[in-house]
Amino acid sequence: MGGIGKTQICLKFIEETANWFSDVFWIDASSKDAIELRLKQIGKVNALTSDPTASAALQWISSRDNWLIVYDNADGGYEVIEKFLPPGNKGNILITSRNRAMGRITSHKSSLEVGHMGKVEAILLLLQSAGRDDQSGDERDVARSIVSNLGYIPLAIDQAGAYIQASNCDLGSYLQLYNDHCAQLMSKSGFKGASDYGYSTYGTWEISMKEIELRATKDSSPQAQAAQSALALHSLFAFLHHDNISEEIFWNAAQQFQKRKEEKNELPTSISFLDPKILFLTEKGLWDKCQFQEGIQVLLSFSLIKASNGLYSVHPLVHTWSRVRIPKSDAIEGCKKVKALLSCSVEPDYYKDNFVFCGLVAPHISASFRHATWLHMDDVYYDDECENFAFVFHRIGNLDESEKLETQVMNSRRAKIGVNDPGTLDSTVNLALTYFSQGRWAEAESL
Repeated sequence: MGGIGKTQICLKFIEETANWFSDVFWIDASSKDAIELRLKQIGKVNALTSDPTASAALQWISSRDNWLIVYDNADGGYEVIEKFLPPGNKGNILITSRNRAMGRITSHKSSLEVGHMGKVEAILLLLQSAGRDDQSGDERDVARSIVSNLGYIPLAIDQAGAYIQASNCDLGSYLQLYNDHCAQLMSKSGFKGASDYGYSTYGTWEISMKEIELRATKDSSPQAQAAQSALALHSLFAFLHHDNISEEIFWNAAQQFQKRKEEKNELPTSISFLDPKILFLTEKGLWDKCQFQEGIQVLLSFSLIKASNGLYSVHPLVHTWSRVRIPKSDAIEGCKKVKALLSCSVEPDYYKDNFVFCGLVAPHISASFRHATWLHMDDVYYDDECENFAFVFHRIGNLDESEKLETQVMNSRRAKIGVNDPGTLDSTVNLALTYFSQGRWAEAESL
């Protein structure tokens, strides 16, 4: 079950036992691509080779003594994780998953199902999250009703407490709000078929969003502007990867927006989906870090996102809810904007030290592809997206994906702007380099 505290338990375990292990490796296991990318980053950091593979990183890890790997959010098939287990018996592996089939890897004796919170600790979590140190007997009774309605799910309880504190409402008012909004949720087509668990958690987030939406309508006050920024960020985060969301993506896109907008050719580009407001640009075209951060602070205050080491994350369950609640037509537009944002953030220059940024942005690009498939979006060609995403995948060593995109770019440019156009020649060279990196020398030479 999502939101029950599996990741937090692992984090607490590492905090208390870090001196037991020679190395601790935390891996986002939400997809095969995410695992491979993280392993390559581990190889890069430890200078295995200039272009380390996932298997080389696993071999290196297995050569160490008493290491720990955490595969977090491994909700796909167990076959995915099996491919990325280091050989040997010198280390330790923890896996968090909503998929019970993962027990086949560890043996069911070595797996533990994390259950709901107890009533007393659930009430305590709610009151602490709400900033209520002193409570009357009546307040505790209301708190008991709230946590019961929330199914004793830590994520939902923490979210409810964050709302109570951020909006300065009393517990009784929150309980009434929750009951009202859950009734509204039941009638929404996007939530039909959800479990009681889904309604209890989604209901808490809906209440928080309604409060932010209300704040956003209050004239042009600083609070309203911050709420508007929060809503804009929330709608974009929904179509990024749920983890490692960086301000650098927005900053890079803002720096390159005007230059990209002025670039003209006969091929369709995605830059038209962006505007200064989405990129937090002032009227003078300057990056407005303050407005970006004010929006972030609103989302943090309602526990809709978390911050760690300058990066932001959205709980996978919150991430799913944030997409499901958006009408399909708006979701399609949101996904287009996110792909355009990611494209604009990339500067395809092999002479610059951009490996780290490419490693950061690649999971978001892959996630935007998955969301586009989920929305059944038309497969429209945008020249800038294909070129920039191909560069990112080539930079991180995903040559198959890079080749596919570079082929599209070259063929589209040959058809639209001619074989001898400088842009076409650049795309031909890029594809030839990819063929060369794949060891396909004859094909590279033929281009």
